Amino acid sequence: MKKYKLNFLTILLLIPMFAIGQIPKGHFLDADDSAEKGYKLKPFKQKKEGIYHYAILTELPFENDCESGISEKEQIACAEKNLNGLISENLNSESKYKGNVYIYLTVTEKAEIIDIKVKSYPQSNEIDMIIKKATEQINVRPAKYKKKVVKSRLWTKLEFE
Repeated sequence: MKKYKLNFLTILLLIPMFAIGQIPKGHFLDADDSAEKGYKLKPFKQKKEGIYHYAILTELPFENDCESGISEKEQIACAEKNLNGLISENLNSESKYKGNVYIYLTVTEKAEIIDIKVKSYPQSNEIDMIIKKATEQINVRPAKYKKKVVKSRLWTKLEFE
Protein backbone atom coordinates (compact mmCIF):
# COMPACT_ATOMS: atom_id res chain seq x y z
CA MET A 1 0.00 0.00 0.00
CA LYS A 2 2.85 2.41 0.82
CA LYS A 3 4.30 1.87 -2.66
CA TYR A 4 1.09 3.11 -4.29
CA LYS A 5 0.90 6.15 -2.00
CA LEU A 6 4.47 7.06 -2.88
CA ASN A 7 3.79 6.78 -6.66
CA PHE A 8 0.61 8.82 -6.32
CA LEU A 9 2.39 11.57 -4.38
CA THR A 10 5.21 11.63 -6.93
CA ILE A 11 2.72 12.12 -9.75
CA LEU A 12 0.96 14.89 -7.83
CA LEU A 13 4.28 16.68 -7.37
CA LEU A 14 5.24 16.37 -11.06
CA ILE A 15 2.00 17.77 -12.50
CA PRO A 16 2.74 21.43 -11.59
CA MET A 17 6.26 21.09 -12.99
CA PHE A 18 4.88 20.08 -16.40
CA ALA A 19 2.27 22.83 -16.36
CA ILE A 20 4.69 25.73 -15.83
CA GLY A 21 5.79 27.93 -18.75
CA GLN A 22 5.85 27.24 -22.50
CA ILE A 23 2.48 28.88 -23.21
CA PRO A 24 2.48 32.61 -23.99
CA LYS A 25 0.35 34.60 -21.57
CA GLY A 26 -3.23 34.96 -22.84
CA HIS A 27 -3.20 31.80 -24.93
CA PHE A 28 -4.38 28.31 -24.15
CA LEU A 29 -3.89 24.73 -25.24
CA ASP A 30 -6.73 22.77 -26.77
CA ALA A 31 -6.99 19.25 -28.14
CA ASP A 32 -8.46 18.80 -31.59
CA ASP A 33 -8.24 16.53 -34.62
CA SER A 34 -5.95 18.85 -36.60
CA ALA A 35 -3.08 18.55 -34.10
CA GLU A 36 -0.39 16.18 -35.32
CA LYS A 37 -0.12 14.72 -31.85
CA GLY A 38 -1.10 15.84 -28.39
CA TYR A 39 -2.26 19.41 -27.93
CA LYS A 40 -2.24 22.45 -30.17
CA LEU A 41 -1.83 26.12 -29.33
CA LYS A 42 -5.08 27.83 -30.27
CA PRO A 43 -4.78 31.56 -31.05
CA PHE A 44 -7.60 33.84 -30.07
CA LYS A 45 -8.56 37.41 -29.32
CA GLN A 46 -7.56 38.64 -25.88
CA LYS A 47 -10.85 40.33 -25.02
CA LYS A 48 -9.47 42.18 -22.02
CA GLU A 49 -6.81 44.01 -24.05
CA GLY A 50 -8.42 43.81 -27.51
CA ILE A 51 -5.34 42.16 -29.02
CA TYR A 52 -5.60 39.72 -31.93
CA HIS A 53 -3.12 36.92 -32.65
CA TYR A 54 -1.60 37.23 -36.12
CA ALA A 55 -2.83 33.78 -37.24
CA ILE A 56 -6.47 34.92 -37.23
CA LEU A 57 -5.95 38.32 -38.90
CA THR A 58 -7.44 38.84 -42.33
CA GLU A 59 -4.68 41.36 -43.19
CA LEU A 60 -1.23 41.17 -41.59
CA PRO A 61 0.45 44.38 -40.40
CA PHE A 62 3.47 43.90 -42.67
CA GLU A 63 4.18 43.12 -46.30
CA ASN A 64 3.98 39.42 -46.98
CA ASP A 65 3.77 36.96 -49.84
CA CYS A 66 1.46 34.45 -48.17
CA GLU A 67 -1.17 32.92 -50.43
CA SER A 68 -4.81 33.22 -49.52
CA GLY A 69 -6.78 30.10 -48.73
CA ILE A 70 -3.91 28.22 -47.06
CA SER A 71 -4.33 26.31 -43.79
CA GLU A 72 -3.85 28.00 -40.44
CA LYS A 73 -0.60 26.11 -39.87
CA GLU A 74 0.78 27.17 -43.28
CA GLN A 75 -0.38 30.77 -42.69
CA ILE A 76 1.47 30.90 -39.35
CA ALA A 77 4.65 29.47 -40.89
CA CYS A 78 4.49 31.88 -43.83
CA ALA A 79 3.84 34.92 -41.61
CA GLU A 80 6.72 33.99 -39.29
CA LYS A 81 9.05 33.53 -42.28
CA ASN A 82 8.12 36.98 -43.62
CA LEU A 83 8.52 38.60 -40.19
CA ASN A 84 11.93 36.87 -39.82
CA GLY A 85 12.96 38.33 -43.18
CA LEU A 86 11.90 41.86 -42.22
CA ILE A 87 13.87 41.73 -38.96
CA SER A 88 16.90 40.07 -40.61
CA GLU A 89 17.05 42.83 -43.26
CA ASN A 90 17.80 45.34 -40.48
CA LEU A 91 20.62 43.27 -38.94
CA ASN A 92 24.26 43.43 -39.83
CA SER A 93 25.63 39.94 -40.40
CA GLU A 94 28.75 40.46 -38.29
CA SER A 95 27.30 38.95 -35.11
CA LYS A 96 29.10 35.92 -33.71
CA TYR A 97 26.13 34.93 -31.56
CA LYS A 98 24.97 31.30 -31.80
CA GLY A 99 21.54 30.40 -30.43
CA ASN A 100 17.86 31.27 -30.66
CA VAL A 101 16.20 34.64 -30.19
CA TYR A 102 12.46 34.93 -29.50
CA ILE A 103 10.75 38.19 -30.44
CA TYR A 104 7.31 39.34 -29.31
CA LEU A 105 5.79 42.64 -30.42
CA THR A 106 2.47 44.43 -30.63
CA VAL A 107 1.31 46.55 -33.55
CA THR A 108 -1.25 49.21 -32.61
CA GLU A 109 -4.20 50.46 -34.62
CA LYS A 110 -2.04 53.51 -35.53
CA ALA A 111 0.70 51.28 -37.04
CA GLU A 112 3.13 51.73 -34.16
CA ILE A 113 5.29 48.94 -32.77
CA ILE A 114 5.03 48.72 -28.98
CA ASP A 115 5.70 46.23 -26.19
CA ILE A 116 8.74 44.59 -27.81
CA LYS A 117 10.08 41.67 -25.82
CA VAL A 118 13.29 39.94 -26.92
CA LYS A 119 14.70 36.86 -25.21
CA SER A 120 17.82 35.04 -26.34
CA TYR A 121 18.96 31.52 -25.44
CA PRO A 122 21.73 31.43 -24.38
CA GLN A 123 21.15 34.82 -22.80
CA SER A 124 22.94 37.76 -24.42
CA ASN A 125 21.92 41.32 -23.57
CA GLU A 126 23.94 42.56 -26.54
CA ILE A 127 22.02 40.48 -29.11
CA ASP A 128 18.73 41.33 -27.36
CA MET A 129 19.39 45.06 -27.89
CA ILE A 130 20.48 44.56 -31.52
CA ILE A 131 17.33 42.56 -32.32
CA LYS A 132 15.11 45.07 -30.50
CA LYS A 133 16.54 47.95 -32.54
CA ALA A 134 16.11 45.98 -35.77
CA THR A 135 12.49 45.19 -34.82
CA GLU A 136 11.74 48.86 -34.14
CA GLN A 137 12.79 49.69 -37.73
CA ILE A 138 10.23 47.41 -39.41
CA ASN A 139 7.66 49.22 -41.55
CA VAL A 140 4.19 48.18 -40.41
CA ARG A 141 0.62 49.11 -41.16
CA PRO A 142 -2.48 48.54 -39.05
CA ALA A 143 -3.66 44.93 -38.97
CA LYS A 144 -7.22 44.06 -39.96
CA TYR A 145 -9.64 41.46 -38.71
CA LYS A 146 -12.82 41.17 -40.77
CA LYS A 147 -12.20 44.63 -42.33
CA LYS A 148 -11.82 46.23 -38.88
CA VAL A 149 -8.49 47.82 -37.87
CA VAL A 150 -7.23 46.04 -34.73
CA LYS A 151 -4.25 45.80 -32.40
CA SER A 152 -2.24 42.65 -33.11
CA ARG A 153 0.36 40.56 -31.32
CA LEU A 154 3.17 38.97 -33.34
CA TRP A 155 6.03 36.70 -32.46
CA THR A 156 8.77 34.83 -34.19
CA LYS A 157 12.04 33.04 -33.56
CA LEU A 158 15.41 33.78 -35.16
CA GLU A 159 18.06 31.06 -35.24
CA PHE A 160 21.74 31.94 -35.38
CA GLU A 161 24.26 29.20 -36.17
